[in-house]
Amino acid sequence: MTYKKPSTPEEREAARAASQEITQDLMKRIDTRVERLSEQLKVGASAELLTFMRFSARFHTYSLNNQLLIWMHAPEAAHVAGFHAWKGLGRKVKKGAKAVRVLAPLVVPDREAPPLPSGKPAQKVVGFKYISVFADYDTEGDPIPTYSAWVVQGGDEGTRELLRALSSAAPVPVEWQDGEGRGAHGWTDGGKIVLNRAKCQEEPAHAVRVFFHEWAHVELHFQGQGKRPEELPDRATRELEADACAYVLSSFYGIEAAAQVSDYITGWGGDAQKLQGSLTRIQRAVSHILGTLEQRAEALPQAAD
Repeated sequence: MTYKKPSTPEEREAARAASQEITQDLMKRIDTRVERLSEQLKVGASAELLTFMRFSARFHTYSLNNQLLIWMHAPEAAHVAGFHAWKGLGRKVKKGAKAVRVLAPLVVPDREAPPLPSGKPAQKVVGFKYISVFADYDTEGDPIPTYSAWVVQGGDEGTRELLRALSSAAPVPVEWQDGEGRGAHGWTDGGKIVLNRAKCQEEPAHAVRVFFHEWAHVELHFQGQGKRPEELPDRATRELEADACAYVLSSFYGIEAAAQVSDYITGWGGDAQKLQGSLTRIQRAVSHILGTLEQRAEALPQAAD
């Protein structure tokens, strides 16, 4: 069916109402899926949440809500983009391809806020609308440009090489210490990351997980960037969030940690609101960390062709 742009006030109003209905339905689907994940955790089942968390690393620049929508409707996708965006990449959407609906913010000028440093007026989000994107497998044409993260190969030595490269990209110094008097595998004070030599050196894959756990703490749970102590979650939740970040980031680099984290993350239990809040913070931290690593890509080992 050929799309006909609304031309009368009545048609435009009907189109707005239809769009709003679809947007509300998407939001309900998100809430329903988070509720389902939280109920699974309540009875000790974490497999589906772990699957989503691994998937989310592919779309770390997307909001949590859009990660969930893409996962629910295109779980095999590696990339998504709009019709014209694919065209700009030299690809075309295949005939009969099914669109994936995601949410885009409705932004208006914020006249009460001061201008941005660039001089442009500040903006604020007043709602959402849905837009259509298409999965990579529903397009054809030129190769898709990608950042290819190095997946660990070569056993322990390859993993040590990865850890050295990751450490060089961290926002704070990374140190190895003997850890006398401390039982932790790693720790951070927000100004440095410390790895316990006795507990981490012999198992480099574990050291990578500990490194990402502490980097997540730096990103999520230390004052700065507007964080205030009263706004931080309780200690148990902070550890859950850091461990979840470490799981996503380690998986992105080919280090599986499901056995180490699967029982632990059931601590979120059946509280959907708490789970959604944590997943939002995790998404932002993972996005920022992977963004930092992509900017430092030249210092990191690259995936083999």
